[in-house]
Amino acid sequence: MKKIIFVTALLISAIGFSQDLSMQDGTYVRCAPDKFFDSGGEFGNYGNDENFTTTICPQNADEFIILNFTEFSTQLNADIITIYDGDDTTAPLVGAFSGIASPGNIVASAANTSGCLTITFTSNGSGNTTGWEADIICAVSCQTITPSVATVPIETSPNVLEILPGETVDFTGSATFSVDGANATYSWNFGDGNTATGAMASNTFNATGTYAVTLTVQDDNPLGCQETTTFFVNVLEAVVTINNSAYPESAMSLPELVENVLVSGGCSAVDNFSVQVNGQPSDLETKSYGYFTKGGAVNFPFEEGIILTTGRAFPAGNTYVPTAGGVGRVSFNNGQPGDADLQAAIGEPNTNDATFVKFNFVPTQDNISFRYMMFSEEYDGSTECNFADGFAFLLREVGTIAYTNLAVLPDGTPVNVTNINNSGTCTANPTYFEGYNIGETNYDGRTVVLTATAPVTAGVTYEIKLVVGDEGDSIWDSAIFLEAGSFNLGGELGDDITIASGTAECGGVSVTLDTAATLATHTWYYSANSNDISDATVITGETSSTIDVSDEGYYFVDVVFAPGCEASDSIFVEFKPSPTANPAQDLSICDADAVSEFDLSENDDDVLGVQDADDFIITYHLTEQNAIDNVGPLPTNYTNVSNPQTIWVRIADDSQECFDTTSFQLLFSDLVISSTITPLLVCDGDITDGIGTFILTDRDTEVIGTNNPDNVNVTYHLTLADAENDMPPLVVPYENITPNNQTIYVRLEDNLNEECYAITTLDLEVLGNPTANSPSALSVCDDDTDGLVEFDLSLSEAEVIGVQTGV
Repeated sequence: MKKIIFVTALLISAIGFSQDLSMQDGTYVRCAPDKFFDSGGEFGNYGNDENFTTTICPQNADEFIILNFTEFSTQLNADIITIYDGDDTTAPLVGAFSGIASPGNIVASAANTSGCLTITFTSNGSGNTTGWEADIICAVSCQTITPSVATVPIETSPNVLEILPGETVDFTGSATFSVDGANATYSWNFGDGNTATGAMASNTFNATGTYAVTLTVQDDNPLGCQETTTFFVNVLEAVVTINNSAYPESAMSLPELVENVLVSGGCSAVDNFSVQVNGQPSDLETKSYGYFTKGGAVNFPFEEGIILTTGRAFPAGNTYVPTAGGVGRVSFNNGQPGDADLQAAIGEPNTNDATFVKFNFVPTQDNISFRYMMFSEEYDGSTECNFADGFAFLLREVGTIAYTNLAVLPDGTPVNVTNINNSGTCTANPTYFEGYNIGETNYDGRTVVLTATAPVTAGVTYEIKLVVGDEGDSIWDSAIFLEAGSFNLGGELGDDITIASGTAECGGVSVTLDTAATLATHTWYYSANSNDISDATVITGETSSTIDVSDEGYYFVDVVFAPGCEASDSIFVEFKPSPTANPAQDLSICDADAVSEFDLSENDDDVLGVQDADDFIITYHLTEQNAIDNVGPLPTNYTNVSNPQTIWVRIADDSQECFDTTSFQLLFSDLVISSTITPLLVCDGDITDGIGTFILTDRDTEVIGTNNPDNVNVTYHLTLADAENDMPPLVVPYENITPNNQTIYVRLEDNLNEECYAITTLDLEVLGNPTANSPSALSVCDDDTDGLVEFDLSLSEAEVIGVQTGV
């Protein structure tokens, strides 16, 4: 705040280096953080009899000056500041100010090419006050800001999200900036009284209704440059949405709805429309036709489409009206006539309140079809026996007279209330009747989804008429719901195939893409990551209307129906992660009776391998078929029923639709080991120290005994604890560490189950080196004096041995 104080010389010296500007004659280039003061500067009053002109200009050619007055006080109508929009006093006048009415924020205009502001100040000869303080800001013109909004759940249609009450929506705001958006701020108004700031925000919508969610993106330009975008959130009841103002389609005429919603594919425009409707396109709540989405009716078969009614379309949905029998929920007498073509098609003479659309089209394939359902208030359990409200889909080649009604059952029965119901009194074709009071609309019942089809000749002009009407009265109404895009003229690939939409297949399974334009020429393209066809490559050898694909990514097709008649489409194909069942190890238990409890989950890690455990579910089964069918999962702790026994493993994604299987065996070991192994003996050698070298493996065969040598392993250990804990074995050859005699421990282990082992002992003995004492000479008498006699050598053994033992 500007105030008068006494300052020291040091402070005055410091201020002398400031670029702040006090009122004086001259032209100056200044920008923030510089300030503009009266002649008294930051701390003093302005003087008497002043007459100054100051021009302040920006530093750069593309900038302009903003003066933001934060303090202002002059003598009212006596001491006056005048501001001009330019670089001198001939520029347009911005205004003259005095007293305490601050000029506020003064901005050089876009027409002011200099970007400067010129200020004059005059004061009289008596009295003065504190003057003013203003921030000097150099600014540039606002850049272009284009904000956008993404949501989770994802939007139902462009810029519209439909949810049920109590759902939370996560919003992500972003924007493109023509210059720089580094310091941009994001603010949200959710339309329900709640607000938030930041690029990411969440809001829970509890009450039914349509909420306009506004995102405002503002950059750091001193002008406060900002742009907004609006996103609609429809919080729905469990009923279809009809003619909701959030959808631009809701205000379309019936011909526009046919062109933009019902018809898909091809390249020949539909034309030559005629209609009979009630209400204007903008009469969202009263017209007899409209645009619908499935809204909160989560099980409704169609995502979106067109509704044609014999009354008013809007009350058929939007808000569910519970009532016994449904009388009065939708009924309205439009005062419209019936339709002779409808009467001829359904065989009923008295129709009223007909709504129809008729148009020409040229198919680009050899058949046409569309899907629809009929709804009626006549479905109350009795009146369907007497009132044949109905629908006709009439087709004829232009230039011919007779119509063919395609809205018929397989046996040719026309689609109307008396021909399709399950009343019990006059039941007819109940297979095609979905039920009473389903709750998806305010009608009392509906048919199943029906399909109308017809062969046509590509390139020939046809006339088609869609008509619905009351029969026998004008009060209880009926309606036809036509699925969006189902009237396909050929050449389209349909909606993206994604995990989120529930249409993705498992990885490794091929998906067939089909344009249905069998007579056209096709060129197919593929890109793994880009939805821009310029980044895609041609799929060689693929020229027909169908293609089988198994790689995730973007697929494009150019369809040539005839010279000058071409269409293009694209589709994103996603695959659910398919698991791989890696080999599982056999599980073995050491048990004599071959019956025991196994922990099957020991194989989870083996089956998973490097796959993420959070992505997949592992179960164990008795048979391969059980694993394939995902039935009869075994408990984690399972007791075998045979030896050996095969166990099957299933690894699947969360949906249980993508899976793989493998198997392993439950095995038993029963090791038998002798408690007495023949000792190993060695001589002491040249030095009599009781230490010898033993080849321990010489006893392997004896230790293994009757066990299968391929299934076991023998190791030798210094102590019993080492053998029991399978500590590193003794090396071979081994020198005893206890002179003369040492006992070591032998471990016999099952190769498949380290917990199955047996232990015995092995004695090591070092034998001392014997000494051959010199015996006395043996002498005998030679009875026959021939010099040959028999000696008993054993007589010298005792002398040779002497006092030694063990030899």
